[in-house]
Amino acid sequence: MIPDNLNAAVLRVLRALVGSQRPMTVAELAGALGGHPNTMRLHLKTLLDDGWVSVRRQPPHGRGRPSRAYAPTVAGSRASWGPSAALSDESFVEGLAEHLGASPHPGAAAVSIGRRWGARLGATRDHAGLVGALIGRGFAAERIPEGLAIRSCPLLDSARRNPDVVCGLHQGLIDALAPEPMTLAPFARPGMCLAVPTHA
Repeated sequence: MIPDNLNAAVLRVLRALVGSQRPMTVAELAGALGGHPNTMRLHLKTLLDDGWVSVRRQPPHGRGRPSRAYAPTVAGSRASWGPSAALSDESFVEGLAEHLGASPHPGAAAVSIGRRWGARLGATRDHAGLVGALIGRGFAAERIPEGLAIRSCPLLDSARRNPDVVCGLHQGLIDALAPEPMTLAPFARPGMCLAVPTHA
């Protein structure tokens, strides 16, 4: 749920950080969102104080103190898009997997269902919309240089038992919302699935 103290301006800053593939400085946020850097610092202080973002020191460039960059925490990512609308009833997914398992191509059928699901969400077809839609459905998702890291899944146990169906649903959801073709690699790294541009 979006916390009460995140007014529209502060929430906009948090969502910009969630949609970014790397930490952002005050100057970068001010440039992307408009507004004065001092106002941006006040918004970031609110987010830092409540644990929605973390701060990282950047490598020094020239004289003066190194700049600081900000990134959302997992809690901040989840909080930024409101209450979860996860498809999290595992008994339903198990029933769906059992039904699709009788079809000749259960993975392809699951991808098709996922695409229809994504088309009905009304999210913008860009990286911020994709990340927001996934977070709103119970995933811990964030952009990284390679593409999209998915560090938690609301249907993890079902995905391990029925990867063709569950991961196929999620591939279809990504197909419907990503601004470019992306391929989901389930369990690509320890504790993480990875979606990368298909041409990579």
